[in-house]
This record gives sequence, C-alpha cells and structure tokens, in this order.
Amino acid sequence: METPIRSVDVLYLQVGKKYSLSSLVPLHKKYRSHFEIIGLVLEAARASSATPFCIMKHARLNFVQLKKYLKSLTEIGFLEVEIKKGTMAYRASKEGLEFLKQYYTLIEMLLTAKV
Repeated sequence: METPIRSVDVLYLQVGKKYSLSSLVPLHKKYRSHFEIIGLVLEAARASSATPFCIMKHARLNFVQLKKYLKSLTEIGFLEVEIKKGTMAYRASKEGLEFLKQYYTLIEMLLTAKV
C-alpha cells in the first residue's frame, strides 16, 4: 500500500527549489523554537535584501523580538546589513545560508524518521 503524501512532506529541500518554512508545522507544536525562528528570519533575508518590516512579517515576530534576533544574527555573522535608500536592509550571509541548509536537512530527517 502506498503511503499518502502529507503536506509537510513537500519541503522543497532539493537544491535550486524555493524553501518555505513559514507554511510548515512539522511537529505540531504550540510554541516555536529559537532555531525555527532563526530559520524563518534567514529565509526572509535569503533571496534578496529584506527590510526589518518584511522580516518581522515573514517570521511573525513583534518588534522587540525582531530587534533581539537581528542583533544576534548580525553579531554571529548569519546576516549582513546594508543601507538602501536611507533604510536598513538585511541579507543572509554565506554562513547564514549554510545554517539554513543544515536546518532544512534536519527538518527533513525529523519528518522522514520512522516512529
């Protein structure tokens, strides 16, 4: 008997495909972990420079939380800061993209693990 495909199985984990953590609820948790929030922030700033508002909206964070994560991620080198048209914009660095890739791999392993 063939196993039905769940919506969480479609992760777009192959190279060159678009990642989308925002629609995932892989473990049906009530609260998000720090790693999940970091993944969402990096995902928002992955393709191009993102303003703080875009990141806040994508990661579903309030302003205080956003400031904390942006500060931490720029200090450890996962985000790069640019100034565009007088506003700050953030872009995921090479290290940030590597973290995101490893995070997706871990999520895929968790979702495909046999229980």
